[in-house]
Amino acid sequence: MKLSRNIFKLLLIFWIALGAGWSGGILYVSQQYVDRLLHPACVYLMENPPFGFEDCSVSLPSGERLKGWWHPPQNGVAVLLLGGHGSSRDSLMWEARLLAQHGFGVLSMDSRVCAGLPATLGVRESEDAQVALEWIQSQPEVEQVAILGFSAGGVAGIRLAARNPQVVAVITEGNYPSLKEEVLDTPPAVPFSLRWQLQHGVAFLLGIRLGMPIEAIRPIEDLEKIAPRPVLLIFGEKEALDTRALDQYQAAKEPKTLWIVPGADHGQYKEKAPQEYEVLLIQFLNQLSQIQP
Repeated sequence: MKLSRNIFKLLLIFWIALGAGWSGGILYVSQQYVDRLLHPACVYLMENPPFGFEDCSVSLPSGERLKGWWHPPQNGVAVLLLGGHGSSRDSLMWEARLLAQHGFGVLSMDSRVCAGLPATLGVRESEDAQVALEWIQSQPEVEQVAILGFSAGGVAGIRLAARNPQVVAVITEGNYPSLKEEVLDTPPAVPFSLRWQLQHGVAFLLGIRLGMPIEAIRPIEDLEKIAPRPVLLIFGEKEALDTRALDQYQAAKEPKTLWIVPGADHGQYKEKAPQEYEVLLIQFLNQLSQIQP
């Protein structure tokens, strides 16, 4: 009888130790992934500003400075460009040149990663964008400010516009609908499978690193707060299901426009349909010059 109890205790200790070791391993691998996620490399493709642009910088409340390139507007409308995860000031330079050619002002900024700060998938980036917005508004040529954001930059732009009524329009490309869905459902995993456990480990640790539950980051709900200002949502056909493009469009209020680019995946919008992309962007923004600030 005593031997049976000892065997049971040993087995119990074994299974507890095995469970603790497994959980520790899941958290370790999840932590490694979160570290890589929050610290991507900042890559510069251009050293000097393109023709018509000038160097500038904005100072964050934490003391770090974000470098950027500025092109003053000819029509009073400036566009704040917010690149994707870990982007530098030249990541949306095709868009920057296009907008400048059509008379729009452009501010293209480094992301916080380039200043040595961790990326936050659009969360703290929206706070950084607040400083950039205030810098643009201080420029004498600027009467109105719009936002164009890609991916995590789209999330930051939506969050920024939701709390700043002076932003007159938002263009967002390929943004996720909620951070919880982005982490736990892209792609979905079989419950209690290894992928499922790792996804939940990442979600838990990411919430700790962000200082808030990931359930609180829901751009799909922020979209409705932008009305009555116009919103243009752009998604690739291959990402539309994962990003819930139709649901995001339904969540936004009029005036709103949705373009799902045929055959395009994340970030391939202008590559798959360059003429349509240019026409849509310029037509959307041209309406702003008709709106009195």
